[in-house]
Formats: sequence, structure tokens, C-alpha cells
Amino acid sequence: MRILALTWKHPLDPTAGGAERYLLEVCTRWIKAGHQVTIFGPYHPQVPRGPQELLQDGLPYVGRGSRLTVFRAARRYLHANGHLYDRVLETVSTRPFAAHRIVGAKAVALYHQTAEEVWNLEYPLLIALLGRHIVEPLWIRQMRSAQVVANSPSTAAAVQRFGLRCLAVVQPGCDVPESVHVHLASFSSPKLLWIGRLVRTKRPEDAISALALIRSQFSSATLHMVGDGYLKARLSARIRPGVTIHGLLSEPEKRSLLADADLLLLPGTREGWGIVAMEAAAYGVPVIAYDVAGLRDAVVDGVTGLLVPPSSRALATAACQVLSDPPLWRRLSASARERAVSFSWDRCAQDLLECLTQGSDTAVSTIESSRSLSPPTAQADLCRGVGTANSTGRGPRFASQGSSVRPLESQSMEPS
Repeated sequence: MRILALTWKHPLDPTAGGAERYLLEVCTRWIKAGHQVTIFGPYHPQVPRGPQELLQDGLPYVGRGSRLTVFRAARRYLHANGHLYDRVLETVSTRPFAAHRIVGAKAVALYHQTAEEVWNLEYPLLIALLGRHIVEPLWIRQMRSAQVVANSPSTAAAVQRFGLRCLAVVQPGCDVPESVHVHLASFSSPKLLWIGRLVRTKRPEDAISALALIRSQFSSATLHMVGDGYLKARLSARIRPGVTIHGLLSEPEKRSLLADADLLLLPGTREGWGIVAMEAAAYGVPVIAYDVAGLRDAVVDGVTGLLVPPSSRALATAACQVLSDPPLWRRLSASARERAVSFSWDRCAQDLLECLTQGSDTAVSTIESSRSLSPPTAQADLCRGVGTANSTGRGPRFASQGSSVRPLESQSMEPS
């Protein structure tokens, strides 16, 4: 099958995030399964421009325009070349490409997030008001006739508020090390970790403020911060005791910090999912996160970590609670590792492929937020798709109209 994937950000851009990681993971697996896959997106500022470049595993990439102009460039490309592809996958991080208006039913939109509150933190007041209450709602509503897949129950619930309907929720996978030496937490000198972009929406300053409060009980506690962004210079100039700002690190360096961490602090405004939380879970690191969209999908409250109201004091209180209770830390650590193992990139690619190949023939299902699973024991069996978790704890992905719910595991990635 010939697949075109649209992205607004180059997958190898230094600011690339979870959406770009998701795209690379599924596309490289489709290539290996024998499909013909091409990614279309903006030029990379540090890569020589040409008609096409190759990403990892020989994945073709067609670059046109910048992050601002790539949407118009994509429409031109689809008008000229859309007939060459069997399916078009557009990844949506706030602004859509609206590929369905050009290629019709063979387009599927994978929504990673809506911005909403992010406008208020990242833009001046007037732009924020226009963006949140006029521009973004218009962008989303133009997708009402599109076939939509969401990366989390939170994202599905967000787009449904604007009248969109989802074929399925296909959550990201997780890279789980074959063997992990789960250390005994250093409760006398706890090592805390924060990973993300150093921008206001990720609330890195809340993690720093939380450390100051934690050190009133654990005086030797330290906080290692991994990531880059426009706040780095300001935070580095006002460094606080116990805080180390590493900037961008290689994957091996990041994994080394994860393997040695006692807790991951994850404040935020809203997320599409929370890949960082799952990466920590793979190393048996409990997560203390804000109870906001996306993070409440990646962290099962009371099972793999704790969700708290958005405040540095609440973050610190929960961290101290876990660090003061070794049996609780061990239980959260074991459950986090166990849950992370169940999230597979292979399965993610397979499930998304079925949405592409059968989306136009599949009726839309109602997707409920994972918060409907209120007891922690129910959240431990969080349905990784549409509907209620089944006896396996995995749950169905989407339902066909007039029939019973069909799990996506049945779809093969064999090329057509």
C-alpha cells in the first residue's frame, strides 16, 4: 500500500516531540512490513534542500516550505500528487491539513492534541484570545467531515467537544528495555527527574519550586532537568540549590538518568498523551504529574504514580508522600513497569494501519475519557481504545455499526 504522511514539523527537528516520534515509529514499521511510505513536511533548517531526503530505515521525506507555509505546500502537493497514494495520514498538532477536502475518504487525521489553555501561556493576550476562541475552533470544525483517530482518550474527548467523531483511539507505544535493574529508591537523597521542553506550557518552574519544598523534608534531594527551550537561559541564570539543567541529551544519556531516578516530576498545562511518563514507567520510575488532559491518560492515579492539582505545592506534597513510604514507592514502581510493557509500538503501528485501511468502511464510535474509570483499580486496566476495558485489560479499539466491538489486533501489517 502507498501511504503519504503529513507533518507540520520535521521529525528530526531539535524541537520535535511526541507527535513526530509517533510518526517515525509507525512509518518505519510500515516500511519494514513492505508498504511504500513517504512523509511530507517542512524543510529541516540544517539539512540541504533537495527533492527528497531519507530518514531512518530509508524512509523517504519530501520537504516543502516552513512550519508556517507547509500547510499550503501540502495542499498543492496533494492536488498534484494525491492520486499516487492509496491512503493519506495527516498528523494534527492543533492545526490540521484538511487533506480529506482534497483526497476524500482515503485521508485519515491523527489528532495528537488541541491547544486550548496553551494559547494563554504562549502568546500575548489578544492573540491568545483570538487563537483559543476563534481560530482553533474554526480549524477543528473544518474537520467534522474527516475520518479522525486520536492518540488518547483526552484528545478524543477534546475534539468531540467541537463536534468531531473518532474512529478509534490508538495510543503510542513504549520502548521497554529488555532488562531493567530497578534500584532501591535512595530515600535519604532522592533523585528527581524532569524531562521536556523548557517552555511555559511544560511548567518547568513548578518542578523547581516543588524541589525547594521537597528539600525542607529531604535536604539532599536533587532535580535533574533534561530539555531545551526559550526558558533555559533564564532558569540557568537563577539556578537553585539541588537543580541541574542538562539541556538536550542523547538517548543513552537520558536513559542513564531514567535508570537512576527515584521519581519523575511532570507538571504541565495539557498534553496529547505523555510519552515521557511512559518512558519513566518502563524503568520502574513512579510519576508525580498534574491532573490535566493527556497526563491523566499516561499516569494511572494511585497505580503507576500520583495525579495532583496543578500547583508546585501539591507536586511536592505527593512526592514527599511517596518518598516517605517505601512500600508505596515499590508498589508504584512495579505497576508502572508492568503497564509500560503492555504498550507496544508494533501494535500501535498495526492498529493505526487498520484505521487507514478500513476507516472509510468503519462506523464512528463514541469515545469516553479515561476519567470515567474512577477507581484506581479500574484505571489499572485502562482501556487502550474505545469503550470499556474487557477481561484482558486491553479493551476494544473501535466498533462497527450494527455489530459487536472489533479488536484491532486482528489486522495484519502485510502489504496490499
